Amino acid sequence: MRHPLLYRKSNLYQYLMVFTAMSCIHLFVLHEICQLSLKEALLDALVSNGLFAMLGLSSWYVVRYISMDHGSSALIWFNQWIAAMLFLSIWQGLSYLILVNALPSGKYTAFLDASILLRLLFGLFLYGFLSLSYYLYKYYYSFKARLQREADWNTLVKESELALLKSQLQPHFIFNSLNSIHALMLSDAERAQDMLVKLAAFLRLSMNNSSEKSVTLKEELENISLYSSIEKIRFGDRLMMELQIEEEALTAAVPHLLLQPLMENAIRHGLHQFVGTVTVTLRAVCEEKGLRILLFNNHDPEEKKQKGTGLGLKHVRQRLSLLFGRKDLVKIKDENGIFQIELFIPQY
Repeated sequence: MRHPLLYRKSNLYQYLMVFTAMSCIHLFVLHEICQLSLKEALLDALVSNGLFAMLGLSSWYVVRYISMDHGSSALIWFNQWIAAMLFLSIWQGLSYLILVNALPSGKYTAFLDASILLRLLFGLFLYGFLSLSYYLYKYYYSFKARLQREADWNTLVKESELALLKSQLQPHFIFNSLNSIHALMLSDAERAQDMLVKLAAFLRLSMNNSSEKSVTLKEELENISLYSSIEKIRFGDRLMMELQIEEEALTAAVPHLLLQPLMENAIRHGLHQFVGTVTVTLRAVCEEKGLRILLFNNHDPEEKKQKGTGLGLKHVRQRLSLLFGRKDLVKIKDENGIFQIELFIPQY
């Protein structure tokens, strides 16, 4: 851990300003109250405070060595007391030698001898205050460093989980798409070939943005457009797609490939055992604190829902929870033959 006063000039300047102010107060007391000459008062103030300021810089290393994280409290206090006595002895000894030789007046020497105890008591108080300040800084620095390590670790874990979710989602989608292509190959090879070409284009577009955590809604809609065109080849006129997107919403940020599993869920469950047309509507509006997306599709409420893995919806919930630390960003409603998924994506 670096010295808090030496590695940052602003801290050192503030430290010197404090001792400069103390020197001025010291000068005033000696000259005006103790009736020393201006020369004696000035030299006493400069030597006493200057030496203490210089030695005070070294007391940081004592605080750094005598850590409160290790050892008993009694041992820490004992070591600090020894360090304080050594510090005061050096400070007072050097100050006395310099002042006695610089000001050989018998009157001043007598004053100096008489004030030694008071000087030592004040020096002990000042040393304790300085050491406490160093300990507080050390604690703050350690606490801040621990918070940063925890934040870095949480970020690493979050990114790993997101990467895992994404790596699980893409094979899941490819598996379903290949099943659709296989089904078409038995009845319409030309449409199956067209679907395969579009699937390749979709995967290429997805891979180009695979390293991005988020994209604009406009870019995400390009993925959705390719995906829906793939499914329309399979289902033809039975599948309708409607977009109701505000102009401002197009530039909003959304997690990459967030909407595709929701679209897949709507198509898969909406068209299963339903002979009519299924309309999938995607609506996006900007609000004060984020982007609200609604995806809904009609289905036959009388038909038993097709069982699935639930992987798509589960991953969407987990991704938004990991990214924004909230569990209220996904709402699902199924009423009167309309299945609706509502997303709220905060915009920071």
